Amino acid sequence: MPLRAPFMKPLLLLALCALAGAARANCPSPEQWTRSFQQAHADFYRNPERHDPSLYTPGFDAALRGEWAYAKGEVGHLDYDPWLGAQDGDMAASPVFDAESAPEGTAIVAMRYPFALEPGGPQVQQTVHLILKRQAPQCWRLDDFITPQGESLRRLYATAP
Repeated sequence: MPLRAPFMKPLLLLALCALAGAARANCPSPEQWTRSFQQAHADFYRNPERHDPSLYTPGFDAALRGEWAYAKGEVGHLDYDPWLGAQDGDMAASPVFDAESAPEGTAIVAMRYPFALEPGGPQVQQTVHLILKRQAPQCWRLDDFITPQGESLRRLYATAP
């Protein structure tokens, strides 16, 4: 038995690495996660009834909850749609998602789209940045949202009224 003990640690380590690799393989890419989030949770910043804390890091979740408590159903710190950077207008085409940075455990995904104030009107290219953190078991979680105006929702929501 004592001869096997030195071999058990390396085998256990290999097994754990294999399991970790399999878990990561089940995670969507940061771009896929962001696309799904934008499509299914576009109202995340204003709709506490649909809030799913598993989508956010604890820090961003606390910032959202603080904003809702501050706003009390009215306009809070932000008086425009953070996806658009404006009160009016719309995306003139489907957004494109690109991971600009993906160091270990973090990803910065840019969502780029043409913005138009009115249909058929002039278009301006805009970019939203979503900062994601990898946190098991949900894989990715939103840690911050940078509007086309360059405002960090996490920082903005943390400011005193």
